[in-house]
Amino acid sequence: MSMPVWLKRAQPPTLALLLLALLLSSCSNPFHQITNPHKHPAPATEDWLMFGNNPAHSGVALGDARLTTATVSHMSKLWQVQLPDVADSTPILLHALRFASGATHDVLYVTTRDGHILALDASDGSTLWKHQPSNHKITNSSAAADANSQYVYAYGLDGYLHKYATTTGAETKGTGWPERITRMTDTEKEGSALTIANGYIYVTTGGYIGDAPPYQGHVVAINEATGASIVFNSLCSNKPYLLGNGDCSSSDSGIWSRGGAVVDPVTGNIFVATGNGNYNGATDWGDSVLELNADASQLLDSYTPTTQQTLNLTDTDLGSNAPTLLPKLANSATPYLLVEGGKDGKLRLLNRQNLSGQGGPGHTGGEVQLINAAGCGLYSQPAVWTDPHTGVVWVYTAGACGLAAYQVRTAASGKTQLQLAWKIGDSTTSPVVADGMLFVAQDGSVQALDALTGKRLWSSAQSGAGGSIGDIHWESPIVVGDTLYISDEDGTLSAYGL
Repeated sequence: MSMPVWLKRAQPPTLALLLLALLLSSCSNPFHQITNPHKHPAPATEDWLMFGNNPAHSGVALGDARLTTATVSHMSKLWQVQLPDVADSTPILLHALRFASGATHDVLYVTTRDGHILALDASDGSTLWKHQPSNHKITNSSAAADANSQYVYAYGLDGYLHKYATTTGAETKGTGWPERITRMTDTEKEGSALTIANGYIYVTTGGYIGDAPPYQGHVVAINEATGASIVFNSLCSNKPYLLGNGDCSSSDSGIWSRGGAVVDPVTGNIFVATGNGNYNGATDWGDSVLELNADASQLLDSYTPTTQQTLNLTDTDLGSNAPTLLPKLANSATPYLLVEGGKDGKLRLLNRQNLSGQGGPGHTGGEVQLINAAGCGLYSQPAVWTDPHTGVVWVYTAGACGLAAYQVRTAASGKTQLQLAWKIGDSTTSPVVADGMLFVAQDGSVQALDALTGKRLWSSAQSGAGGSIGDIHWESPIVVGDTLYISDEDGTLSAYGL
C-alpha cells in the first residue's frame, strides 16, 4: 500500500524548517514582514500586499482602535478620483514609502481593465506613476507587492507579468522579466488576483467572456529571486509548459476565480479550483480542486464532484471562487478543512489532508459536508474570521442572491460542519472583516455590517457619508487602518474614513 499523500508531506522537519517556523512565530502576521530599508519605521497598521490581505486570501484586516462598531457610523468620503479606466479588481496598499524627493507616501496600486498599473497617493488619490503594457483585451487582476515592499507585480495585456519598483515605477527587464504568462492573448485571460508566498509569484489563467477556445487554465509559479518559472496546466497537465494553440486537444478549464491561487499557511502548498473542461483523473482536471506543491511542479491531491460531467455540460463551473482555507480546528477529526463554492449554489467542506476522501487524484466525491449555499451561486471570494472573544470560526460567502454567514462547529464526535448563522438578501462582492465588522460592496454603496448578526452599521449611501459609489462587478473593498478604499464601474476610486 502506498503512503497517503498527506503523510508523504508530513515528514519530520529539517533544522532549516524549524528555524523558519521559529521566525514566523515571532511575527504577528506570518505572511508579512517589512524589511525594506527605504521605508520609514512601520506605522501601527499593516500593508495590504495582495488581494484578501494574505496568500490564503482570507479577507481579514488587522483593524484599528479608532474604527469600531461604535465609530464606524461616522465614516465619510475622504476623496474620490477618476481613473483612466475601470479598476474591476481590488487595490493594494504599502505604507510609508520614501521617494527620491525625500517625501514619504502611503501608496495604492491599482490595475485597470485596459492594462494600466497605477501608483496613487493614498492621502488624496493623485497619480505618482503609471504604466500600460496593453493590447485590445481586458484584465480583472489585482496587483501584488513583495514582503519587502520593493517591487509591485502586475499583469499586462501583452501576455506578460511585469515587475516595477514601488517608488519609481522603473520596470525590471532581464533575468526572466517580464515573465510570459500566456501564449494565447486573444483567448486566454489573466483575470484573477496575484499571490505571493514561498518566494514565488503565483499567476493563474482562464478564458474571456464567451469561452472562445482554446484556453487551458494554468498556474505559473515564478521564482522571485531568479525569475525562473514552472507551469502546471489543468488540461494536458503532463505538459509542464505554456501551451500554444494546438498543443492540447482539451479546452475551457479556466482558473478564473477572484482569488486565483491560494496558499496553505501550514504546508505552503497551493490550492486552486478549476472551471469547466474535460476530466479524466490523469491529465485533465475540469471542475476540480487541485493541491500543488509550492513550486507548482507536482499535483499532490485533488477533489472532483461526482456531478462533474453535468457541471461541465451546463457551464456550471465549480471554480467560480477559490478554495477557502479554514484555520486549524481544535477537537475536530478533520482539523484542516477548506470550503469550495461554485456556480451550482453548493458549499463543499473538504478535508485538506485528503481532498477526495478516498486517497488521492483520480477519485470523485468524498466531501466532509455538502450543502446548498444560502447565497446561491458563488462568484466572490469568501472571508474567514475567528471571533477573538469566543474562538468561533466564521465563513462569509457572497452569492448571486445573498450574503450568508456560517459558523464552523465541531460536535463531540469530532465531526465538523458549517451552520448557517444569518443571511441577508443583498448580492455583494468579496467581503472583508475588520474588528468584528464585515465590509461589503454592492451596486451603489459600500457597507459595514455587524459580523455576528449582519445588522447594518454604516453605508456610503447614507446621509452625511459624503456621497456614494457606482455599480459593482468584481470590485471589492480593502480596509487599512481606519480607511476603506473601493473602486467601481464608473471608473472611480474612493476613500472613506473617520
